[in-house]
Amino acid sequence: MGKIKCPYVWLFCAFAALGACQYGYDGVYFSGIQAMSTFVQHFGTRQPDGTYAISASDLSLMSSMINVGELVGSLSAAPLNDFLGRKGAFLLSAITAIVGTVLQAITDHDKNIIIGGRVILGLGVGIFSSTSPLYIGEIAPTEIRGPLLSCWQLTISVSQIIAAVINRGTESLTTTASYRIPTTVQLVFPLLVLVFLYWVPESPRWLMRRSKETRCDSALRLLHKDDKEYTPDADMASIQSSLGAEAELSMESSWLDLVKDPIERRKVMYSAGALIAQQINGIQWFYYFGTVFSQAIGLDDPFLMSIIVFSIQVVTVFVAVLCANRIPRRPLLLTTTLMMMLSIFIVGCLGIPGGVVSGTSGKVIISFVIIEITAFNFAWGPLGWTIASEMAVGRNRNKIYAIAVACFWVSVWVTVFTLPYLYYSANLGPKTGFVYTGLCCITLSYVWFCVGEVTGRSMEEIEGFFREGVPARMWSRQPRLGSANVGKGRVKEIYGGLS
Repeated sequence: MGKIKCPYVWLFCAFAALGACQYGYDGVYFSGIQAMSTFVQHFGTRQPDGTYAISASDLSLMSSMINVGELVGSLSAAPLNDFLGRKGAFLLSAITAIVGTVLQAITDHDKNIIIGGRVILGLGVGIFSSTSPLYIGEIAPTEIRGPLLSCWQLTISVSQIIAAVINRGTESLTTTASYRIPTTVQLVFPLLVLVFLYWVPESPRWLMRRSKETRCDSALRLLHKDDKEYTPDADMASIQSSLGAEAELSMESSWLDLVKDPIERRKVMYSAGALIAQQINGIQWFYYFGTVFSQAIGLDDPFLMSIIVFSIQVVTVFVAVLCANRIPRRPLLLTTTLMMMLSIFIVGCLGIPGGVVSGTSGKVIISFVIIEITAFNFAWGPLGWTIASEMAVGRNRNKIYAIAVACFWVSVWVTVFTLPYLYYSANLGPKTGFVYTGLCCITLSYVWFCVGEVTGRSMEEIEGFFREGVPARMWSRQPRLGSANVGKGRVKEIYGGLS
Protein backbone atom coordinates (compact mmCIF):
# COMPACT_ATOMS: atom_id res chain seq x y z
CA MET A 1 0.00 0.00 0.00
CA GLY A 2 1.42 3.36 -1.04
CA LYS A 3 2.33 6.09 1.38
CA ILE A 4 -0.28 8.79 1.93
CA LYS A 5 0.77 12.03 0.28
CA CYS A 6 0.87 15.00 2.67
CA PRO A 7 -0.48 13.15 5.76
CA TYR A 8 -0.42 16.30 7.91
CA VAL A 9 -2.55 18.14 5.36
CA TRP A 10 -5.07 15.27 5.47
CA LEU A 11 -5.00 15.40 9.27
CA PHE A 12 -5.70 19.13 9.47
CA CYS A 13 -8.37 18.86 6.77
CA ALA A 14 -10.01 16.14 8.87
CA PHE A 15 -10.08 18.67 11.70
CA ALA A 16 -11.75 21.22 9.43
CA ALA A 17 -14.27 18.57 8.36
CA LEU A 18 -15.75 18.70 11.88
CA GLY A 19 -17.76 21.58 10.40
CA ALA A 20 -19.36 19.15 7.95
CA CYS A 21 -20.07 16.74 10.83
CA GLN A 22 -21.84 19.51 12.74
CA TYR A 23 -24.01 20.39 9.75
CA GLY A 24 -24.83 16.80 8.77
CA TYR A 25 -25.57 15.59 12.30
CA ASP A 26 -27.99 18.37 13.19
CA GLY A 27 -30.56 17.86 10.46
CA VAL A 28 -30.89 14.12 11.05
CA TYR A 29 -30.82 14.05 14.84
CA PHE A 30 -33.49 16.75 15.10
CA SER A 31 -35.64 14.98 12.54
CA GLY A 32 -35.46 11.90 14.76
CA ILE A 33 -36.25 13.47 18.12
CA GLN A 34 -39.36 15.14 16.67
CA ALA A 35 -40.79 11.63 16.24
CA MET A 36 -39.98 10.54 19.82
CA SER A 37 -43.03 10.27 22.08
CA THR A 38 -41.34 11.97 25.05
CA PHE A 39 -40.28 14.97 22.93
CA VAL A 40 -43.77 15.27 21.41
CA GLN A 41 -45.34 15.12 24.90
CA HIS A 42 -42.99 17.78 26.30
CA PHE A 43 -43.11 20.22 23.39
CA GLY A 44 -46.46 19.41 21.78
CA THR A 45 -50.03 20.16 22.84
CA ARG A 46 -52.63 17.79 24.25
CA GLN A 47 -55.29 16.71 21.75
CA PRO A 48 -59.00 16.03 22.51
CA ASP A 49 -58.36 12.28 22.44
CA GLY A 50 -55.65 12.56 25.09
CA THR A 51 -52.67 12.17 22.77
CA TYR A 52 -50.02 14.82 22.13
CA ALA A 53 -48.98 16.39 18.83
CA ILE A 54 -46.68 19.18 17.71
CA SER A 55 -48.53 21.70 15.56
CA ALA A 56 -47.40 22.40 12.03
CA SER A 57 -46.36 25.95 12.99
CA ASP A 58 -44.23 24.78 15.93
CA LEU A 59 -42.73 21.98 13.85
CA SER A 60 -41.89 24.50 11.17
CA LEU A 61 -40.28 26.98 13.56
CA MET A 62 -38.27 24.45 15.56
CA SER A 63 -36.92 22.80 12.42
CA SER A 64 -36.23 25.83 10.27
CA MET A 65 -34.95 28.51 12.65
CA ILE A 66 -31.51 26.94 12.64
CA ASN A 67 -31.37 27.88 8.95
CA VAL A 68 -31.87 31.55 9.87
CA GLY A 69 -28.84 31.30 12.16
CA GLU A 70 -26.90 29.46 9.44
CA LEU A 71 -27.67 32.22 6.95
CA VAL A 72 -26.44 34.94 9.32
CA GLY A 73 -23.43 32.82 10.29
CA SER A 74 -22.40 32.15 6.69
CA LEU A 75 -22.74 35.84 5.75
CA SER A 76 -20.71 36.93 8.78
CA ALA A 77 -18.05 34.29 8.11
CA ALA A 78 -16.28 36.42 5.46
CA PRO A 79 -15.54 39.46 7.68
CA LEU A 80 -14.80 37.16 10.64
CA ASN A 81 -12.30 35.19 8.56
CA ASP A 82 -10.67 38.40 7.36
CA PHE A 83 -10.38 39.83 10.87
CA LEU A 84 -9.84 36.76 13.08
CA GLY A 85 -8.31 34.32 10.63
CA ARG A 86 -9.49 30.76 10.03
CA LYS A 87 -8.57 29.61 13.54
CA GLY A 88 -10.37 32.57 15.10
CA ALA A 89 -13.49 31.75 13.09
CA PHE A 90 -13.26 28.10 14.18
CA LEU A 91 -12.98 29.17 17.82
CA LEU A 92 -15.97 31.51 17.63
CA SER A 93 -18.13 28.97 15.80
CA ALA A 94 -17.28 26.25 18.34
CA ILE A 95 -18.23 28.45 21.31
CA THR A 96 -21.47 29.53 19.62
CA ALA A 97 -22.38 25.93 18.74
CA ILE A 98 -21.78 24.83 22.34
CA VAL A 99 -24.03 27.57 23.72
CA GLY A 100 -26.82 26.73 21.25
CA THR A 101 -26.59 22.99 21.94
CA VAL A 102 -26.56 23.41 25.73
CA LEU A 103 -29.69 25.58 25.58
CA GLN A 104 -31.51 22.83 23.69
CA ALA A 105 -30.26 20.10 26.01
CA ILE A 106 -31.23 21.73 29.33
CA THR A 107 -34.72 23.00 28.46
CA ASP A 108 -37.87 21.15 29.40
CA HIS A 109 -41.34 22.00 28.03
CA ASP A 110 -40.21 25.39 26.68
CA LYS A 111 -40.12 25.32 22.89
CA ASN A 112 -39.02 28.97 22.77
CA ILE A 113 -35.68 28.00 24.30
CA ILE A 114 -35.42 25.18 21.76
CA ILE A 115 -36.01 27.70 18.97
CA GLY A 116 -33.54 30.21 20.44
CA GLY A 117 -30.93 27.49 20.96
CA ARG A 118 -31.29 26.39 17.36
CA VAL A 119 -30.80 29.92 16.05
CA ILE A 120 -27.60 30.26 18.11
CA LEU A 121 -26.42 26.80 17.04
CA GLY A 122 -27.13 27.83 13.45
CA LEU A 123 -24.73 30.77 13.80
CA GLY A 124 -21.95 28.34 14.70
CA VAL A 125 -22.88 25.88 11.95
CA GLY A 126 -23.02 28.69 9.38
CA ILE A 127 -19.55 29.95 10.29
CA PHE A 128 -18.26 26.35 10.32
CA SER A 129 -19.76 25.50 6.93
CA SER A 130 -18.25 28.58 5.26
CA THR A 131 -14.84 28.46 6.94
CA SER A 132 -14.10 24.73 6.67
CA PRO A 133 -14.08 24.45 2.83
CA LEU A 134 -12.17 27.74 2.66
CA TYR A 135 -9.49 26.41 5.03
CA ILE A 136 -9.26 23.06 3.23
CA GLY A 137 -8.87 24.80 -0.13
CA GLU A 138 -6.10 27.05 1.24
CA ILE A 139 -3.92 24.41 2.92
CA ALA A 140 -4.32 21.54 0.42
CA PRO A 141 -1.78 21.19 -2.42
CA THR A 142 -3.34 21.49 -5.87
CA GLU A 143 -3.01 17.79 -6.71
CA ILE A 144 -5.11 16.65 -3.73
CA ARG A 145 -7.39 19.66 -3.29
CA GLY A 146 -10.18 18.15 -5.40
CA PRO A 147 -10.44 14.86 -3.50
CA LEU A 148 -10.27 16.66 -0.14
CA LEU A 149 -13.10 19.05 -1.06
CA SER A 150 -15.15 16.18 -2.51
CA CYS A 151 -14.90 14.39 0.84
CA TRP A 152 -16.96 17.22 2.38
CA GLN A 153 -20.21 15.61 1.24
CA LEU A 154 -18.94 12.19 2.34
CA THR A 155 -18.23 13.53 5.83
CA ILE A 156 -21.75 14.98 6.01
CA SER A 157 -23.18 11.59 5.08
CA VAL A 158 -21.17 9.73 7.73
CA SER A 159 -22.31 12.16 10.45
CA GLN A 160 -25.91 11.65 9.33
CA ILE A 161 -25.58 7.90 9.90
CA ILE A 162 -24.15 8.56 13.38
CA ALA A 163 -27.19 10.71 14.18
CA ALA A 164 -29.60 8.07 12.85
CA VAL A 165 -27.93 5.31 14.90
CA ILE A 166 -28.01 7.34 18.13
CA ASN A 167 -31.68 8.21 17.57
CA ARG A 168 -32.45 4.53 17.03
CA GLY A 169 -30.70 3.68 20.29
CA THR A 170 -32.54 6.22 22.45
CA GLU A 171 -36.03 6.46 20.95
CA SER A 172 -37.37 3.64 23.15
CA LEU A 173 -36.41 5.44 26.38
CA THR A 174 -39.36 6.81 28.31
CA THR A 175 -37.48 9.68 29.97
CA THR A 176 -36.14 12.96 28.60
CA ALA A 177 -32.86 11.12 27.97
CA SER A 178 -34.46 9.90 24.72
CA TYR A 179 -33.98 13.33 23.14
CA ARG A 180 -31.38 14.87 25.46
CA ILE A 181 -28.74 12.26 24.59
CA PRO A 182 -28.86 12.83 20.80
CA THR A 183 -28.87 16.58 21.44
CA THR A 184 -25.89 16.45 23.82
CA VAL A 185 -23.82 14.21 21.53
CA GLN A 186 -23.67 17.16 19.15
CA LEU A 187 -21.33 18.84 21.66
CA VAL A 188 -18.61 16.39 20.62
CA PHE A 189 -17.82 18.27 17.41
CA PRO A 190 -17.24 21.80 18.80
CA LEU A 191 -15.47 20.36 21.87
CA LEU A 192 -13.02 18.53 19.59
CA VAL A 193 -12.39 21.85 17.85
CA LEU A 194 -11.54 23.50 21.17
CA VAL A 195 -9.28 20.61 22.22
CA PHE A 196 -7.21 20.44 19.03
CA LEU A 197 -7.35 24.03 17.77
CA TYR A 198 -4.06 24.98 19.47
CA TRP A 199 -2.06 22.48 17.37
CA VAL A 200 -3.72 23.34 14.06
CA PRO A 201 -1.79 25.76 11.80
CA GLU A 202 -3.39 28.97 10.64
CA SER A 203 -3.99 29.35 6.91
CA PRO A 204 -0.66 30.38 5.32
CA ARG A 205 -2.60 32.50 2.85
CA TRP A 206 -4.26 34.53 5.63
CA LEU A 207 -0.93 34.91 7.46
CA MET A 208 0.77 36.21 4.32
CA ARG A 209 -2.10 38.64 3.71
CA ARG A 210 -1.48 39.98 7.23
CA SER A 211 2.27 40.25 6.53
CA LYS A 212 3.11 37.56 9.08
CA GLU A 213 5.87 35.95 6.99
CA THR A 214 7.54 34.14 9.90
CA ARG A 215 4.32 32.47 11.02
CA CYS A 216 3.47 31.67 7.39
CA ASP A 217 6.83 29.93 7.06
CA SER A 218 6.14 27.91 10.22
CA ALA A 219 2.63 26.95 9.09
CA LEU A 220 3.87 25.71 5.70
CA ARG A 221 6.62 23.68 7.35
CA LEU A 222 4.09 22.05 9.68
CA LEU A 223 1.78 21.19 6.77
CA HIS A 224 4.69 19.49 4.99
CA LYS A 225 6.37 18.08 8.08
CA ASP A 226 6.57 14.61 6.50
CA ASP A 227 8.81 15.96 3.71
CA LYS A 228 12.27 16.43 5.22
CA GLU A 229 13.54 18.24 2.11
CA TYR A 230 10.67 20.72 1.93
CA THR A 231 11.40 24.45 1.91
CA PRO A 232 8.53 26.96 1.92
CA ASP A 233 10.19 29.66 -0.21
CA ALA A 234 8.48 28.69 -3.49
CA ASP A 235 5.05 28.33 -1.87
CA MET A 236 5.40 31.65 -0.07
CA ALA A 237 6.37 33.38 -3.34
CA SER A 238 3.37 31.78 -5.08
CA ILE A 239 1.00 32.89 -2.31
CA GLN A 240 2.43 36.42 -2.42
CA SER A 241 1.97 36.59 -6.20
CA SER A 242 -1.59 35.27 -5.94
CA LEU A 243 -2.46 37.80 -3.26
CA GLY A 244 -1.08 40.58 -5.44
CA ALA A 245 -3.28 39.54 -8.36
CA GLU A 246 -6.24 39.23 -5.97
CA ALA A 247 -5.65 42.78 -4.71
CA GLU A 248 -5.71 44.11 -8.28
CA LEU A 249 -8.98 42.32 -8.96
CA SER A 250 -10.55 43.58 -5.74
CA MET A 251 -9.88 47.18 -6.81
CA GLU A 252 -12.14 46.56 -9.81
CA SER A 253 -14.73 44.62 -7.81
CA SER A 254 -18.15 46.15 -7.20
CA TRP A 255 -21.43 44.90 -5.74
CA LEU A 256 -23.30 47.11 -8.20
CA ASP A 257 -21.69 45.28 -11.12
CA LEU A 258 -23.48 42.09 -10.08
CA VAL A 259 -26.75 43.79 -11.01
CA LYS A 260 -25.82 46.20 -13.82
CA ASP A 261 -23.18 44.21 -15.73
CA PRO A 262 -24.89 41.45 -17.80
CA ILE A 263 -21.74 39.28 -17.70
CA GLU A 264 -21.42 39.47 -13.92
CA ARG A 265 -25.18 39.02 -13.54
CA ARG A 266 -24.99 35.80 -15.55
CA LYS A 267 -22.24 34.51 -13.26
CA VAL A 268 -24.44 35.18 -10.23
CA MET A 269 -27.35 33.33 -11.84
CA TYR A 270 -25.17 30.32 -12.67
CA SER A 271 -23.39 30.20 -9.30
CA ALA A 272 -26.34 30.89 -6.99
CA GLY A 273 -28.64 28.89 -9.26
CA ALA A 274 -26.60 25.74 -8.66
CA LEU A 275 -27.24 25.81 -4.90
CA ILE A 276 -30.88 26.83 -5.29
CA ALA A 277 -31.47 24.03 -7.81
CA GLN A 278 -29.74 21.62 -5.43
CA GLN A 279 -32.18 22.36 -2.60
CA ILE A 280 -35.61 22.88 -4.17
CA ASN A 281 -36.01 19.33 -5.51
CA GLY A 282 -37.42 17.96 -2.25
CA ILE A 283 -34.30 16.47 -0.70
CA GLN A 284 -34.75 18.44 2.55
CA TRP A 285 -38.16 16.78 2.96
CA PHE A 286 -36.35 13.56 3.74
CA TYR A 287 -33.39 15.09 5.59
CA TYR A 288 -35.25 17.33 8.05
CA PHE A 289 -38.48 15.33 8.34
CA GLY A 290 -37.43 11.86 7.21
CA THR A 291 -38.20 10.06 10.47
CA VAL A 292 -41.48 11.93 11.02
CA PHE A 293 -42.46 11.21 7.41
CA SER A 294 -41.59 7.50 7.73
CA GLN A 295 -43.71 7.38 10.88
CA ALA A 296 -46.61 9.15 9.12
CA ILE A 297 -46.71 6.66 6.23
CA GLY A 298 -46.94 3.76 8.66
CA LEU A 299 -43.49 2.19 8.59
CA ASP A 300 -42.97 -0.21 11.50
CA ASP A 301 -39.54 1.12 12.48
CA PRO A 302 -38.91 4.60 11.05
CA PHE A 303 -35.67 4.98 13.02
CA LEU A 304 -34.21 1.80 11.50
CA MET A 305 -35.33 3.01 8.08
CA SER A 306 -33.36 6.23 8.59
CA ILE A 307 -30.22 4.19 9.29
CA ILE A 308 -30.77 2.13 6.12
CA VAL A 309 -31.39 5.22 3.98
CA PHE A 310 -28.30 7.07 5.21
CA SER A 311 -26.14 3.96 4.91
CA ILE A 312 -27.11 3.76 1.24
CA GLN A 313 -26.30 7.46 0.97
CA VAL A 314 -22.75 7.00 2.30
CA VAL A 315 -22.05 4.29 -0.26
CA THR A 316 -23.48 6.47 -3.03
CA VAL A 317 -21.41 9.52 -2.07
CA PHE A 318 -18.27 7.38 -1.79
CA VAL A 319 -18.82 6.04 -5.31
CA ALA A 320 -19.53 9.59 -6.53
CA VAL A 321 -16.19 10.79 -5.08
CA LEU A 322 -14.37 7.92 -6.81
CA CYS A 323 -16.08 8.76 -10.11
CA ALA A 324 -15.44 12.50 -9.83
CA ASN A 325 -14.35 14.04 -13.16
CA ARG A 326 -14.84 10.69 -14.94
CA ILE A 327 -18.51 11.15 -15.84
CA PRO A 328 -19.56 14.25 -17.83
CA ARG A 329 -21.58 16.35 -15.41
CA ARG A 330 -24.21 17.67 -17.81
CA PRO A 331 -25.68 14.26 -18.83
CA LEU A 332 -25.17 13.03 -15.24
CA LEU A 333 -27.20 15.89 -13.77
CA LEU A 334 -29.90 15.64 -16.46
CA THR A 335 -30.29 11.91 -15.81
CA THR A 336 -30.31 12.07 -12.02
CA THR A 337 -32.66 15.07 -11.95
CA LEU A 338 -35.12 13.17 -14.15
CA MET A 339 -34.84 10.20 -11.77
CA MET A 340 -35.57 12.46 -8.81
CA MET A 341 -38.50 14.11 -10.56
CA LEU A 342 -40.05 10.74 -11.48
CA SER A 343 -39.50 9.32 -7.98
CA ILE A 344 -41.08 12.23 -6.15
CA PHE A 345 -43.95 12.31 -8.66
CA ILE A 346 -44.72 8.68 -7.86
CA VAL A 347 -44.62 9.50 -4.13
CA GLY A 348 -47.25 12.16 -4.82
CA CYS A 349 -49.38 9.72 -6.84
CA LEU A 350 -49.37 7.18 -4.00
CA GLY A 351 -50.86 9.85 -1.74
CA ILE A 352 -53.84 10.55 -4.02
CA PRO A 353 -56.25 8.09 -2.32
CA GLY A 354 -55.96 10.20 0.83
CA GLY A 355 -56.52 9.08 4.40
CA VAL A 356 -54.15 6.70 6.14
CA VAL A 357 -51.40 5.35 3.89
CA SER A 358 -51.48 1.55 3.74
CA GLY A 359 -48.47 -0.50 4.80
CA THR A 360 -47.83 -1.61 1.23
CA SER A 361 -48.03 1.93 -0.12
CA GLY A 362 -45.70 3.10 2.65
CA LYS A 363 -43.05 0.58 1.61
CA VAL A 364 -43.38 1.57 -2.03
CA ILE A 365 -43.11 5.26 -1.08
CA ILE A 366 -39.93 4.73 0.92
CA SER A 367 -38.45 2.75 -1.99
CA PHE A 368 -38.83 5.76 -4.26
CA VAL A 369 -37.51 8.02 -1.51
CA ILE A 370 -34.35 5.89 -1.49
CA ILE A 371 -34.09 6.31 -5.28
CA GLU A 372 -34.45 10.08 -4.84
CA ILE A 373 -31.72 10.25 -2.17
CA THR A 374 -29.40 7.98 -4.16
CA ALA A 375 -29.78 10.07 -7.32
CA PHE A 376 -29.24 13.29 -5.36
CA ASN A 377 -26.08 12.12 -3.64
CA PHE A 378 -24.54 10.68 -6.78
CA ALA A 379 -24.77 14.02 -8.55
CA TRP A 380 -26.30 17.10 -6.95
CA GLY A 381 -24.89 16.48 -3.47
CA PRO A 382 -21.20 16.82 -4.39
CA LEU A 383 -21.61 18.77 -7.65
CA GLY A 384 -23.84 21.61 -6.45
CA TRP A 385 -21.07 23.22 -4.40
CA THR A 386 -18.48 22.49 -7.09
CA ILE A 387 -20.51 24.23 -9.80
CA ALA A 388 -21.25 27.21 -7.54
CA SER A 389 -17.54 27.65 -6.89
CA GLU A 390 -16.50 27.22 -10.53
CA MET A 391 -19.06 29.70 -11.83
CA ALA A 392 -17.85 32.39 -9.41
CA VAL A 393 -14.93 33.62 -11.50
CA GLY A 394 -13.31 36.96 -12.19
CA ARG A 395 -12.94 40.13 -10.22
CA ASN A 396 -16.15 39.63 -8.18
CA ARG A 397 -15.47 36.00 -7.27
CA ASN A 398 -15.83 36.41 -3.49
CA LYS A 399 -18.99 38.48 -3.77
CA ILE A 400 -20.61 36.06 -6.23
CA TYR A 401 -19.84 33.06 -4.03
CA ALA A 402 -21.11 34.86 -0.91
CA ILE A 403 -24.44 35.47 -2.67
CA ALA A 404 -24.56 31.81 -3.75
CA VAL A 405 -24.04 30.57 -0.18
CA ALA A 406 -26.68 33.01 1.11
CA CYS A 407 -29.12 31.72 -1.52
CA PHE A 408 -28.37 28.18 -0.37
CA TRP A 409 -29.38 28.89 3.23
CA VAL A 410 -32.44 30.88 2.17
CA SER A 411 -33.53 27.98 -0.05
CA VAL A 412 -33.04 25.48 2.78
CA TRP A 413 -34.97 27.69 5.21
CA VAL A 414 -37.91 28.28 2.85
CA THR A 415 -38.12 24.54 2.10
CA VAL A 416 -37.96 23.44 5.73
CA PHE A 417 -40.29 26.20 6.95
CA THR A 418 -43.03 25.51 4.41
CA LEU A 419 -42.94 21.70 4.50
CA PRO A 420 -45.04 21.15 7.67
CA TYR A 421 -47.67 23.55 6.35
CA LEU A 422 -47.86 21.74 3.03
CA TYR A 423 -47.93 18.29 4.58
CA TYR A 424 -50.21 18.94 7.56
CA SER A 425 -52.01 22.30 7.33
CA ALA A 426 -52.77 21.97 3.61
CA ASN A 427 -53.45 18.28 4.23
CA LEU A 428 -51.42 17.23 1.21
CA GLY A 429 -49.58 14.40 2.95
CA PRO A 430 -47.53 12.42 0.41
CA LYS A 431 -49.18 14.52 -2.34
CA THR A 432 -46.61 17.17 -1.34
CA GLY A 433 -44.51 15.25 -3.87
CA PHE A 434 -46.40 17.04 -6.66
CA VAL A 435 -45.10 20.41 -5.38
CA TYR A 436 -41.52 19.17 -5.58
CA THR A 437 -42.15 17.57 -8.97
CA GLY A 438 -42.83 21.07 -10.28
CA LEU A 439 -39.71 22.41 -8.57
CA CYS A 440 -37.67 19.56 -10.08
CA CYS A 441 -38.68 20.97 -13.47
CA ILE A 442 -36.94 24.22 -12.46
CA THR A 443 -33.84 22.24 -11.47
CA LEU A 444 -33.95 20.44 -14.82
CA SER A 445 -34.23 23.77 -16.66
CA TYR A 446 -31.22 25.08 -14.74
CA VAL A 447 -29.15 22.07 -15.82
CA TRP A 448 -30.20 22.43 -19.45
CA PHE A 449 -29.49 26.15 -19.76
CA CYS A 450 -26.75 26.79 -17.18
CA VAL A 451 -24.58 23.69 -16.68
CA GLY A 452 -21.63 23.33 -19.02
CA GLU A 453 -18.64 20.98 -19.04
CA VAL A 454 -15.68 22.69 -17.38
CA THR A 455 -13.67 19.70 -16.12
CA GLY A 456 -10.01 20.50 -16.69
CA ARG A 457 -10.79 24.09 -17.71
CA SER A 458 -8.88 26.97 -16.19
CA MET A 459 -10.60 29.90 -14.49
CA GLU A 460 -9.42 32.03 -17.42
CA GLU A 461 -11.24 29.78 -19.89
CA ILE A 462 -14.47 29.84 -17.85
CA GLU A 463 -14.21 33.62 -17.61
CA GLY A 464 -13.83 33.67 -21.40
CA PHE A 465 -17.05 31.67 -21.84
CA PHE A 466 -18.94 34.24 -19.79
CA ARG A 467 -17.28 37.24 -21.40
CA GLU A 468 -18.09 36.09 -24.94
CA GLY A 469 -21.59 34.82 -24.12
CA VAL A 470 -20.96 31.19 -25.09
CA PRO A 471 -24.09 29.10 -24.26
CA ALA A 472 -23.42 26.56 -21.49
CA ARG A 473 -24.34 23.61 -23.70
CA MET A 474 -21.53 24.67 -26.11
CA TRP A 475 -18.75 24.88 -23.53
CA SER A 476 -17.56 21.32 -24.10
CA ARG A 477 -16.99 22.11 -27.80
CA GLN A 478 -14.72 25.09 -27.22
CA PRO A 479 -10.97 24.69 -27.93
CA ARG A 480 -8.75 24.45 -24.88
CA LEU A 481 -6.14 27.11 -24.25
CA GLY A 482 -3.48 24.46 -23.86
CA SER A 483 -4.21 22.79 -27.20
CA ALA A 484 -1.98 23.17 -30.23
CA ASN A 485 -2.02 26.52 -31.96
CA VAL A 486 -4.35 28.01 -29.36
CA GLY A 487 -2.73 30.79 -27.38
CA LYS A 488 -4.18 32.93 -24.63
CA GLY A 489 -4.21 35.89 -26.97
CA ARG A 490 -6.73 34.13 -29.21
CA VAL A 491 -9.33 33.40 -26.50
CA LYS A 492 -11.62 36.20 -27.55
CA GLU A 493 -11.27 35.44 -31.25
CA ILE A 494 -12.00 31.72 -30.78
CA TYR A 495 -14.89 32.10 -28.35
CA GLY A 496 -16.36 35.00 -30.25
CA GLY A 497 -16.39 32.99 -33.48
CA LEU A 498 -18.14 30.01 -31.93
CA SER A 499 -20.77 31.71 -29.82
